[in-house]
Amino acid sequence: AGAMGGQTFEHVVKVRVLDDEGNAHVMTPVEMEVHYRHVPTLEKRYAVSAVFRGTPAAKDEIVRKLEESQHKRKTTQPAASSAGCIFKNPDSIPAGKLVDELGLKNCAIGKARVSEVHGNFIVNDGGATASEMLELIEKIQATAREKRGVELQTEVQIVGRMHEGNAIERGELK
Repeated sequence: AGAMGGQTFEHVVKVRVLDDEGNAHVMTPVEMEVHYRHVPTLEKRYAVSAVFRGTPAAKDEIVRKLEESQHKRKTTQPAASSAGCIFKNPDSIPAGKLVDELGLKNCAIGKARVSEVHGNFIVNDGGATASEMLELIEKIQATAREKRGVELQTEVQIVGRMHEGNAIERGELK
């Protein structure tokens, strides 16, 4: 992941992971395969903690950068409850801009709604279910595919028991 012009893994020293049997292991970035918004090494493991290497700087410089980042987030991202950016950016266009151009801002299924502030955020208007969130994600993906030929991949990792098929294939979304 990354934000504000930086990539998280550039600063990772080590990661503590749990394997699918619940055993803890410590890995270094050299031992992990890392791609844009995806770490294949973690597909069957869960990262539970990490150690980061900071960059020394004067306190006033750190405070200034922090305030700039907070201001940018407040003005470009929703304050409502969300899981952060939902989709990876395709090569052709930022995902949020694509969702906006598709006219899907404020589109809702139940209490799950595409943010009016940033199209790559799905917000919980209070009591949204996992099914509502997943159906809205599927609707956005289907619209991007049908109208623009773009396959949106989720940036968030969806875990747990998945439903059979998807809502569009079952004819539940139009």
